[in-house]
Amino acid sequence: MKWGKTNVKEIDPTDTQKILTRLKTVRGHISGVERMIEEEKPCEDILLQLVAIRSAVQKVSVIVAQHYANSCLVDALDKGENRQDVLSKAIETLMKLNQ
Repeated sequence: MKWGKTNVKEIDPTDTQKILTRLKTVRGHISGVERMIEEEKPCEDILLQLVAIRSAVQKVSVIVAQHYANSCLVDALDKGENRQDVLSKAIETLMKLNQ
């Protein structure tokens, strides 16, 4: 499996499985939060589930960011794209993870 539009290295199937598992976990947590709100569960319980969702999404972001840094950026540079443009775009993209 490849991610993105470029001819990047093949994705480690283990990473793909980790991402899919985490996304399924996020989906489960979101469904749980919906039920909790419908059932008028305590705010503290809902907030804890929201923290779990944020954590799972952050872990997915880290895996994808690692792939981006290790493959997508290298591919862009190998194709002769302007080094400063590639790095500026990468910094801008990765900084959005912390917002």
